[in-house]
This record gives sequence, C-alpha cells and structure tokens, in this order.
Amino acid sequence: MLLDIDGASLYYETVGSGIPLLCLPAFPFDGRLWREQRSLADIARLIIPDLRGVGRSSVTGGPYTMELMAEDMFSLLDHLRIDRAVVMGVSMGVYVAFAMYAANPKRIHGFVIADTRAEADSPETVERRKKTVEGLLSQGTSILRDRVNDLFAETTRRTRSELVEEMQAMMREMNPRGLAEQTLGMALRPDRTGLLPYIQAPALVLCGEEDTVSPCDGMRQMAASIPGARFHLIPRAGHLSPLEHPAAFNALVREFLESLPAFEL
Repeated sequence: MLLDIDGASLYYETVGSGIPLLCLPAFPFDGRLWREQRSLADIARLIIPDLRGVGRSSVTGGPYTMELMAEDMFSLLDHLRIDRAVVMGVSMGVYVAFAMYAANPKRIHGFVIADTRAEADSPETVERRKKTVEGLLSQGTSILRDRVNDLFAETTRRTRSELVEEMQAMMREMNPRGLAEQTLGMALRPDRTGLLPYIQAPALVLCGEEDTVSPCDGMRQMAASIPGARFHLIPRAGHLSPLEHPAAFNALVREFLESLPAFEL
C-alpha cells in the first residue's frame, strides 16, 4: 500500500495481528529484508515499510536524515491508528528507531535492536560516505557490490552464496539517488550513546556472532548501557542476522514479544 506524506509516497505492508511491530530495514535494502520475520504474524502485526528513497517508496529531495525518516514512520503509525509500537531495526533501521525514541519516547513500547551502533560517524567515515555518494551518483549501485558482500558472515558467504547474490540483486534494484540521500543522512546523524541510559522501553539487543561491521563487543556494550536490556548472539550470522539465521533470530524476538507488558491495541 502507498501512503502520501507531503508529496512523498511511502510503500508499506502489514501482516498478521497482535502487538504492532514496526520493521525498519538496513541500508541499502527495502522491506523485503524482513521476509523471514513474517512467521511472527501469529503474535504480532508486522508493519514493513520501504524507507524513503528505496524500494517502492518515492525518491525526493534530501538528505534523508534519521529524523526525517523517523517522522515518516510516525506518519505511518498515525495513518494506521497505532499509538505505540515495538520498533525492530537492523543497522540503519536502528538509527531511525533511536531518532523516533528521541523525538517521542511514549510511542515506543519496546525495541529489537540488531547489528548496529549508537556512535556518530567518525570524520573518516563521513569522508567515506561522501565518496560513496559521489560514486552512487556517477556510477550507480554497482559500487556497493563489495559492501553488500561484506555484510554477510564468512559462514554465509561460504555455504549460502545464493543468498548473497540475491541481496546484491536487490541492492541493484534501488535508485542510486535514494541511496545517496540515505548515505548523506547517516553521515549527519548525531551520537546516540548519551540516549542509551535513558531508554525506558524494554529492549532486546541482537548481534550476529560474525558481524564485522558492528562487532559484538560494541553491541554488548550498547546493551549494557540500556537499562534492563537483554543481549544475545546470533550464531553463524553477520550484519544481516534476521536474514542469515532467521530461526534463532525469530525465536528470540518471539520470546521477547511474549514477555512484554500488555497494552491496549
């Protein structure tokens, strides 16, 4: 379905019933990243958007800051008449989730935080992102091929090369300008480490044990900074743990959702 937000078209799907679960994908993918989580539809109402600029959502002027995409998500929840939701994100999706909490914590009933970081980009990373933007606009999405490969665990690359190729194909479908605007937005995001100790929503923190992009030590430290957060490693997974080992990922998410205090839907 499409939602018009100030001239921008946001594509989204809803699946299942139960506790609202907003699923925010990683860069450079769209909502199809969450295909394996549809099995949670018996316990949750999954809300799966294509973030601004990717997939079937429209490309608009940018940059797409995390705050802008957070506003998009609040508009989507308003449209669906959902006051509070659990927000589940991986990588950049968590950047958006943190922006949502910073703007309006009362609307966040819980977090599933996967394979990400709370720190802002270093100056060196900002410069790399600028070069990525230049490459996307001049050469297209092909410049991200190696980056997509590096998102996967070595185990996945060795035993499930077809999955890596499938996600590289998905990346090639994306609009280069949309990805460029998301990249600029990530470079502009603020440091969220100071937010972590003030998060009062229940949080589940998950990390692929072979994640080299957001290493486990940093994710473990993030979990320790969030009051009451639970931390688990996902075996045989890298930066895309919901896709690489969905059985383990989904079992932990299901247990977490079942543990949450009830609230009026």
